[in-house]
Amino acid sequence: MSLLTTVQRFCRRTNITVPTVVITSTDPQITQIYSLLEEEGNDLSGRGSWQGLTLEATHTTIAEESQGFIADIADDGFRYIKNDTIWDRTENLPVLVIDGPDWQAEKGFANTAPRYMARIRTGELLVTPTAVAGNTWAFEYVTWNWINCGRQQYFTKDTDTIDLPEPIIQMGLRWRWKKEKGFEYAEDFRTYEKLVENALSRQGLQKVLHQDNREHQSSPKIIINQGFWPLP
Repeated sequence: MSLLTTVQRFCRRTNITVPTVVITSTDPQITQIYSLLEEEGNDLSGRGSWQGLTLEATHTTIAEESQGFIADIADDGFRYIKNDTIWDRTENLPVLVIDGPDWQAEKGFANTAPRYMARIRTGELLVTPTAVAGNTWAFEYVTWNWINCGRQQYFTKDTDTIDLPEPIIQMGLRWRWKKEKGFEYAEDFRTYEKLVENALSRQGLQKVLHQDNREHQSSPKIIINQGFWPLP
């Protein structure tokens, strides 16, 4: 789904003359749709943890409290680290994420335990106790860059592709365009919100959450159908 095909489909659906170019178009209708599409993409990308915008970063630790700026470590439009995904692959242990009060408590007690704890402050990835140099850390993060041509937030050419669900993009364009034109858009907006909610609830593979107290195993089991056990 490219910039050009997205705008063409919207124009066809809205009964607007279908363009052959978008970026270089001088048609006010097309330039407005183009701007609304960028607005929609930037807004939608921040609505949740889209699997198409989830990336992995690796980092080689240095023997310092600050491991550097997170935007340099996760250098593809870093937005936030996904929960429970930071692992020290060298020591095969998770890195604990702590907040400001816990960080200050750890610093106050001068913790020297081998279990690393990390936080982001002023854009830097901080770790306590001081990391050992040379360990490999890895984590998943969500990017702001929803345009998958060099990973960017804004279009530069008509062939730039979009890493967000097309039905949602089209519905988002529809209600934004109607609002801009002064038309009634409430029903389209409600449909759009339902699409976003449903899509985000089904991103990737979801773990099953159990409300009982039983322990549920995820490992393969041996299953024997009823009546299929031979007797001597």
